[in-house]
Amino acid sequence: MRLSLLKHLALLTPCFALSACSSPPNAMGSDTIGTQRPNVIMIYTDDMNFKDAAVFGGKEVMTPTIDRLANEGARLDRYYVSSPVCTPSRYNLLTGRYASYSSTLLERYPTSEPAFLRWNTHIEEGENTIAEMFQNSGYVTGFVGKYHNFENEAIQLHNELDDDPRDPEVAARIAKNYQDMKSIIQQLTGFDYMESLYYNNLHAMALPAEMQQHNQEWVTQSALEFIDQNHGKPFYLYMATTTPHGPPPVASMKSDPRITPAGFLDQAPQVQASRDSAFIRVKQAGLPESAAVMLWIDDAIQALLDKLEHHDLLDNTMIIFASDHSGKNGGRGKMTNYEGGVNTPAFVWWPKKISPQQVDGLVSSVDIVPTILDATGVSTEQPLDGQSMLPLLTGQTDQLRDDAYLEITYTRGVVTDRWKYIAVRFPSDIRDDARQNPGKYNQEGLTQTTDALAGTLRSRYRAHELHPGYFDFDQLYDLQNDPDERHNLANDPAYADVLAEMKARLKQHVAPLPHAFGEFK
Repeated sequence: MRLSLLKHLALLTPCFALSACSSPPNAMGSDTIGTQRPNVIMIYTDDMNFKDAAVFGGKEVMTPTIDRLANEGARLDRYYVSSPVCTPSRYNLLTGRYASYSSTLLERYPTSEPAFLRWNTHIEEGENTIAEMFQNSGYVTGFVGKYHNFENEAIQLHNELDDDPRDPEVAARIAKNYQDMKSIIQQLTGFDYMESLYYNNLHAMALPAEMQQHNQEWVTQSALEFIDQNHGKPFYLYMATTTPHGPPPVASMKSDPRITPAGFLDQAPQVQASRDSAFIRVKQAGLPESAAVMLWIDDAIQALLDKLEHHDLLDNTMIIFASDHSGKNGGRGKMTNYEGGVNTPAFVWWPKKISPQQVDGLVSSVDIVPTILDATGVSTEQPLDGQSMLPLLTGQTDQLRDDAYLEITYTRGVVTDRWKYIAVRFPSDIRDDARQNPGKYNQEGLTQTTDALAGTLRSRYRAHELHPGYFDFDQLYDLQNDPDERHNLANDPAYADVLAEMKARLKQHVAPLPHAFGEFK
């Protein structure tokens, strides 16, 4: 029987200090195993677009380390995030499964109706994570950075925005929330090491306004500590940055570097090139101040490489880099199945096994976990929805998959080398009204938004401004001739056969999933 997050809170051992309370590492590893089996580092950025790194086409950026690793490794030009918003995207990487399998959705939506996918695909007790797949394998696992797969209701002690974090009572609430969340998430996910945790977006962590700042050095510090502690064993490290997602990271880079979700540090971490130097370097290059944000991440990755080199681990480490969503069009495809949300920056660097290359074959975010397990020789009985990319990356095949499945809000989609089909299917309570009044609901099933444009029908991230077919129930795009997805061909008789084929592909993907989705199940 699953335990809720609130029940987990009742079982926690008090641990309110800012010092580490992580579980001891897996004791099965050895120096011999560590030199034979590869280490894996997964770097997951937040809201990163193609314009945010020079190697992916960015013009006003400085990302020398990211560029070098991408050019030395396999750049995945057709990497698709199955569910392009923070929570379900991370579910893919932590479980190797489509977000539709989240038990939270089963609890909230009857299987006879479409499930609504957004920030509600949490990881609960009994859902096997990649860390648990590694247990008893000789590998030690570490997690640093952003999580975002839990219920906000688990936060017990709230602070007002204008609270003074230096006040002892406020500081105690901040520290207790942090330790409670870390203990819960570590129990749910099974990671041996968990530090420098951002358990949600900054605005959703019950922090005073002053404490809502990114701190990349704090995350980097724990990543380096994990490598120092476990360099004699094979390890898997998941490092999820909180940037370039908001709040504005430039402001955070100018804030007190001792600020963390756990409270004020005694001293600022000095583990990578300084924030001041990042601003100086971009200014000297004639770049805008905003370019310092990606350089902040880039410097963190360079610090990881330096630490690996220090321990003579570079040649035996695979690094996978990807963004959780938001590819083209400045992120105005976020939370949709358009290319601006699902086709995101990614590469794999493993000099021992992978030659420099640009990979045009389709790959999916659910392929990440099978790839890591394949590379490390770890097996699992957990069902996985993807497949290992290694045959594609090592030249054994030039095509891993014929299509990739996409799912978010009340939409489902499928993409091939040339075509993309997107279906919008609403639950029964609004289905008939939506059919009788086309364009009345957006893809979230909403008739208006709650921002400054309330009362007007629009998408949350303005995708409707770029895609004239946004409000259509069936959408077919020729990505070869219409890469910006502006011309919906679903109602053109000349493409009836293509539409039928793409619908058949979507039906194959939807059929095994728990919830109904219109005529597809």
